[in-house]
Amino acid sequence: MKPGKVYIVGAGPGHPELLTLKAAALLREGDVIVYDRLIQEEVLALAKPSAERLYMGKPVGKHDSRQEEIHALLIQKAREGKMVVRLKGGDPFVFGRGGEEAEALAEAGIPFEVIPGVSSALAAPLSAGIAVTHRENASTVTIVTGHEARDEETRIDWGALARLDTLVFLMGVKNAGRIARRLMDHGRSPETPCAFIQMAFWHDEAVLVSTLGKVAEDVERAGIRPPATLVVGEVVRLREKIHWAERDLARRPDGSARFDPAPVPDQLLRLATSGLAAQVFCLALSCRLFDRLEECRTAAEVARDFSWNAEAAEEMLEALVALGLLESRPGGYRNLELASRYLREESPQSLLPTLEYELKLPVTEEALARYLREGCREGGPFEDPPALRAAEALARFCAPAVLDRLSEAPQDPVLVLGPGSGAYAAGLRERWPHLAVTASDPFSSPRRDLLLLSPVPTRKGPFGTIFLSGLLACCNRGEVRKVLQAAAAALLPGGRLHLHDAFLPASVLPPPEVVLGALGRHVTRGGCRAWSLSRLGQTLDALGFAALDIHALPAGTVLVTARRTGLQGE
Repeated sequence: MKPGKVYIVGAGPGHPELLTLKAAALLREGDVIVYDRLIQEEVLALAKPSAERLYMGKPVGKHDSRQEEIHALLIQKAREGKMVVRLKGGDPFVFGRGGEEAEALAEAGIPFEVIPGVSSALAAPLSAGIAVTHRENASTVTIVTGHEARDEETRIDWGALARLDTLVFLMGVKNAGRIARRLMDHGRSPETPCAFIQMAFWHDEAVLVSTLGKVAEDVERAGIRPPATLVVGEVVRLREKIHWAERDLARRPDGSARFDPAPVPDQLLRLATSGLAAQVFCLALSCRLFDRLEECRTAAEVARDFSWNAEAAEEMLEALVALGLLESRPGGYRNLELASRYLREESPQSLLPTLEYELKLPVTEEALARYLREGCREGGPFEDPPALRAAEALARFCAPAVLDRLSEAPQDPVLVLGPGSGAYAAGLRERWPHLAVTASDPFSSPRRDLLLLSPVPTRKGPFGTIFLSGLLACCNRGEVRKVLQAAAAALLPGGRLHLHDAFLPASVLPPPEVVLGALGRHVTRGGCRAWSLSRLGQTLDALGFAALDIHALPAGTVLVTARRTGLQGE
């Protein structure tokens, strides 16, 4: 087979409107999208529905752990004859290891092309209103890696750096104090202005202005976390004059990629036929069809496996291709990457129990009409094993993304409660082996009344960190606040509470899968109504918490982090 081609593409600072025209066009055409940790979902939404999306981000602090795997994947997909878009934040050749990937492709004889992007070294200062050069006080700008600040053997000439006008350090949060000390040791004044720009052009951008003498202390106090860019030099003073309050960029604080104000006609037709799509999807999951299509198979072979009519089987397989779940090839049908990862029973990232549960909710027109007349009834989620399996699968799927958002080690000891607690505990112990982690899922116990009175094992409390997952799926009305109240009582002062659930954004249109999923659960089994982030924030505030971060996560879920500040309110 003639090899395909790999495009190493710079995604710029993150927002889809800041892509180059070439990058956007390649995203729409690519067969495979291989992307990193710092790529926004809005950018990935530009890809065609049938494209394989392969996440190859590196965990925080483990920058070498997957590079060889990435090289092998790019070569493999290209040799399958596919057009591969290797999507990298910023510019691929500015501390992005794009040069190494291009080198590996060249050695393997794979055609490739590199598409530039705006580096965060230039975009982040601009985002904060800092001009890295200025006729009056900056004739040079130097881009430096922040990783080598802690190394005694380094290629960085700190003496030369200290004499230059503007310095931009990438990946320097962890070494902010060392960077400042080295520059001051080589003659830079402690009063030299500097600024950290966190998550430039993203929804939760933050800017910290300081000086070399105080930056380490200020970064710790402000909670600046990676990714953040450090700018050092007199140009930082100009920010007071030229920074702006608002941008004319489309923003979706909930992480949604839907920019259309209302459905267009083809979307309305798609909505009208979605019931049949759900039935086709449900049947394919129920018979474990995707487990049999890791290798290419013909419709006739699939029909023999299940004793189906051959022509009807082919028609259904084509419908799954149209839905973007399978790939049609000359030799038959096989899984796309999303099917291999999320729809197979044995996959570590399987969402099979969650999807089957949602698809099998008996939401008839009559049941919906009854719900409108009578409202939400009280439910008992612990009596519904499929619901618990669904919540556990979703939590297990999201656990790596939740832990990836933590920029520092949780405070000991750690308690994890809820569905998927084992996956959270395993991830925590792998990343921070020194942590004392206790994990359980008391929501599934018939003795759930004990949970509401004291949902934490006090013999090991108080705790420095508590993770709660699946509250909304496992609680009835009024129970969520009781669990939060008990968690507050079990936390040390300054301890952190991490909540992972399908909370609804306060001021923007929530993703339809979250709204419809909640409606289906309430119609069929009652239970807890959906909580908005504003309601959650008010409740946490009354319980003595200060909100810290909100992160939109895959599968329509949200991670909320809050810090215990004092005595709970009434």
